[in-house]
Amino acid sequence: MDLSKLLKPKSIAVIGANEKAGSFGNYSAINALQNGGNVNVYFVNLKSPEVLGHKTYPTIKDLPEVPDCILIATPAKTCAALLEEAGRSGVKAAIIEAAGFSEEGTEEGKRAEEELIRIARKYDMAVMGPNCIGFVNNIDKVKLWGMAGTDFDMNVRKTGVAFFAQSGTMSIHAVSCPYIDVSYVFSMGNSTMVMVEDVMEYVLEEPEVRMLAIYLEGVRDGRRFMNCLKRADELGKPVVIHAAGMSKKGAAAAASHTGNIASSRGVYQAVCEKYGAILVESIDEFLCATNVLATWLDRMPKGSGISAINGSGGENAVCADLSELYDVPLPDFEEGTITALKELLPGFANPRNPLDITAITSDVYTVMMNVLTTVGDDKNVDAVICSIASFAEPNEKDIEQAKVFGESLNERYARPMIDYVKKPGAVPVLCIPMTEDRRDAQWRRKLQEAGIPILANSLIGYKVLGKICKYIEYKKVVHTLENAVPEQKHGEDTVSLSEADSKKELYALDLPIPKQSVVKTKEELKKAVSGMKYPLVLKVSSADILHKTEAGGVQLGIEDGHQAEKAFDEIMENCRTYKPDAVIDGILVQEQAEPGVEMILGITSDAHFGPMLMAGMGGVFVEIFKDAAMYPCPLNKEEALRMLQGLKAYKLLKGYRGNSPCDIEALTDVMVKLSRYAKDHRDEIKEMDLNPVFVYPEGQGVSIIDALIIKYKDRKGGEQEENRKSDS
Repeated sequence: MDLSKLLKPKSIAVIGANEKAGSFGNYSAINALQNGGNVNVYFVNLKSPEVLGHKTYPTIKDLPEVPDCILIATPAKTCAALLEEAGRSGVKAAIIEAAGFSEEGTEEGKRAEEELIRIARKYDMAVMGPNCIGFVNNIDKVKLWGMAGTDFDMNVRKTGVAFFAQSGTMSIHAVSCPYIDVSYVFSMGNSTMVMVEDVMEYVLEEPEVRMLAIYLEGVRDGRRFMNCLKRADELGKPVVIHAAGMSKKGAAAAASHTGNIASSRGVYQAVCEKYGAILVESIDEFLCATNVLATWLDRMPKGSGISAINGSGGENAVCADLSELYDVPLPDFEEGTITALKELLPGFANPRNPLDITAITSDVYTVMMNVLTTVGDDKNVDAVICSIASFAEPNEKDIEQAKVFGESLNERYARPMIDYVKKPGAVPVLCIPMTEDRRDAQWRRKLQEAGIPILANSLIGYKVLGKICKYIEYKKVVHTLENAVPEQKHGEDTVSLSEADSKKELYALDLPIPKQSVVKTKEELKKAVSGMKYPLVLKVSSADILHKTEAGGVQLGIEDGHQAEKAFDEIMENCRTYKPDAVIDGILVQEQAEPGVEMILGITSDAHFGPMLMAGMGGVFVEIFKDAAMYPCPLNKEEALRMLQGLKAYKLLKGYRGNSPCDIEALTDVMVKLSRYAKDHRDEIKEMDLNPVFVYPEGQGVSIIDALIIKYKDRKGGEQEENRKSDS
């Protein structure tokens, strides 16, 4: 399909254009007339000879030319026939606004959508929707949009943000921010024919598109989506993602809205961490983060060291608290900076970061310029927050004060900020007002043009800034940007390998596993233990008994052959009683490892993004404390280390209260090997659970004590377990 016919058409037709106020057909017609002069616009209406003063045509085939793209603004039941007619006429692109398809969750709706897909494929048409509003192309001034509120603002530069939303309302929020420069806005709807990934691939290569802002209710092609994030990173184009539907109820709402199945928050967070995208949690954060990055595109801070300048002790305390809460780094000033600030500020001011400059009553411009310059020259500072003025719309008091002082409060603080950022070597500046006032549009635009974004209120502002600081630091780490999404779809049926068979797979990876053997009789047991070092562990070997301890299938601390034989009999009897129909391969005998810090490592395969590596506290603690990190496979040692550093348990690994530091080098080596294994076996592995993994002091390595691998039955490896059961 040719997306240029959809996104950059030279001729368009609105099917169902009318003059009924508030209807999609009316909005679509009004918006179509705002297209640039290089786009021919036609209206199709079977009943009215004229709409909005423009001639209409009864059918598509009556048009004076074959349009590049049509917008269908008629009820759902008419869309298939109209799309078929358009395809026969040679139309190569369409937008379907109507709802009533797969998003309703009915068989009728699904069949209706499948018919649209069939027609689109038949004629090789690029079809956006259904259940969408359309798009606005501000680069070429093309508008195929079915709602109000999107008049082109000539002050909004066409070089800027490409907004994507699978929700019409969310896309309207995006275009309702005149202070954000917009290149595209897309309301994708069900995305069953033209998917979000298709349009991302197309617009990423356009020089006018400097960043992406995406509201997601699900991903259809995880491989292509991650490849788009990778390409965005290569091009230096930031990506902000608001992924909805990550709670249980949210997932159900997203599925009913778009027909997609949403992945969990942990998976989305992991994908964003791997590719440097910024994941936000609300529409306010979404627009706030987009505003900051879009304004800073050509002046991104070199690092994440932030200094904050406040006008009172209260603001300063709030700033410090929120910075700590949301991981906004506030580095200490250099001694030279402290000395200079003492000379600039009153004697009772405390020159530290964050900085309370107290109330300035005179010569505001000079004081602000000197403070900004002094703080900005500090080598530990990469950007400055100014929270002194809110730049709110003026009230009567502000107007009266402006008459007295000859300038407004906004102007008094804006002038030095704007002049400072123009200076060579100035660091970026942003405003995080403490209040929720409505911002003055005039000053917001002036500050934006100078490269100074105004964030939302303090709570959202500091939260977003913390995420942006993390994004800035992302560039300093080498990431593994390949993905491991399975090559093909798999069935839902799975098979669990026994512990012994699971460990056999791990032996091939040269992973540290205690010496072991599976025995079926006491004679085999005697031979096996003769070559092992006591103490030993005996465990039942059965893929049908996953919780071996509950079944009485584990005995520890075996010190001699007599104890081993006794344990053999007891385990077999316990497990036959626990689950009489279980297939028991025998008894797994292994050398008992020395205890260490318990960790858990695992693999889980996400339906959209493929295998994810999980690391956390081991034993029962992973369930109690939920202290675990997740990351898409594969990964490198630096990424593995950052996973561990994000755990509360990392203090234990570093050596807590006099304990020796653990062999983190060996642990990250295992993590990397597991991630590579998961990538190489992505079409086989459903889950892997290594718990516990004992981590020993530095230089002494790790030991994998227990292992479970679950495979898909319909993939390589699943058959061997089925054959084992048949043989038994």
